[in-house]
Amino acid sequence: MQITSRKIVITSLLAIAILASIAYLIGVGDLASTLRTASPALVALSVLVYLISWPLRGVRYQQILISMDQRENLSFLVGCISLSQSANVILPARLGDVTRAYLLKKMRGIPFATALSSLAVERIFDVLAITAISILAIWGMRGVLFDRWVTDIIITAGVATLVVFVLLILFLKVRTTIGGAAMRFLREIAHASTNPRAFVTLFAGSLAIWFFDILTCFVILNAFSGGGGASSHPVALVFLAIAIGNLAKIFPITPGAIGTYEGVLTLIFSFGGIDPGIGFATALLDHAVKNSVTLVLGSAYLSHFGLSWTRLVEQE
Repeated sequence: MQITSRKIVITSLLAIAILASIAYLIGVGDLASTLRTASPALVALSVLVYLISWPLRGVRYQQILISMDQRENLSFLVGCISLSQSANVILPARLGDVTRAYLLKKMRGIPFATALSSLAVERIFDVLAITAISILAIWGMRGVLFDRWVTDIIITAGVATLVVFVLLILFLKVRTTIGGAAMRFLREIAHASTNPRAFVTLFAGSLAIWFFDILTCFVILNAFSGGGGASSHPVALVFLAIAIGNLAKIFPITPGAIGTYEGVLTLIFSFGGIDPGIGFATALLDHAVKNSVTLVLGSAYLSHFGLSWTRLVEQE
C-alpha cells in the first residue's frame, strides 16, 4: 500500500506540473477568463451526452463476455466498468483495470484469466475504433498540416492492431497441447476478436461509444464563444483530437492521463486553427466532465456493491 500511495503522489504531482506548465504558457489569466465564458447549459448538455456512452459500454462488454460463455446483468457490468474506470482516474498505468477482474471474480466467480482476456478484447477494439476514427479525421482534414508525431501515432496504432489480429488468427490456426491459464487467456481473446459476427458487433459498438465521447468534447468546444468557428474543419478536428488524445492514453504516465491528455488535445486543436486558450479550456472541461461522471457512477456502484475505495485500491 505504501508503494501505491507513493506512486499516486508522484504521478499526481507530475499531472499537476504538466497542467500548470500549459496554463503558464497560455496565460493563467487568459485561461481563467476563457473558462468563465463557457455556457453552463452546453456544459450540462455535455454531461448528458457522455452519460449515453455508459450503457453502450456495458452492452459491448456484455457481448465480449457472451463470446466467452459468460452472461451477466447489464447494470452489474456498467458498475464494474465505472469502478475500474474510476480507479484508473486515481491510479497510474491503468492499474484500475485489475479492479474489474477482481469484481468479476469475487462477485460472479468468473475466472481471473477470463476477466483479463475480456479486458484485453475491450482494449483491442478501443484502439481499433479510435485508429479508424483518426484515419477518417485526417482524410477529412486534407490540406491541414500536422506535426509528424501525429501521423506517427496513427501509423503505429494501426500497424500494432493489424499485427495483433494476424497473430490471433494464426494462434487459432495452430493446434497446441499446452494448457493452463495463459493458453485459455489467449484462446478467449482470439475467439472473441476474430469471430466475424463478434468482430462486427464489437467494432460497431466501439464506434458508437467513441462517437458519444467525441460528441461530448464537441459540445464543450461550442460552449465557448467562437469555439469551433476558428477552424475550417471543426467536426473532423474534434474527432482527430479525441482519437489522438486517447491513443496517447494507452500508456499513461499520470493517473487517468491527466495533463498529457489535455496537452495533446490543445496541440491538435491549435494545428486546426483553434486558439490555444480555447483549446486548453475545452480539453480541461472535457476531461473534467468525463472524469466527474465516471467518479460519480463509480461511487454510486461502490455503495451499491457494499465496497469501499480503500478495499479496492488494496487489491492493486
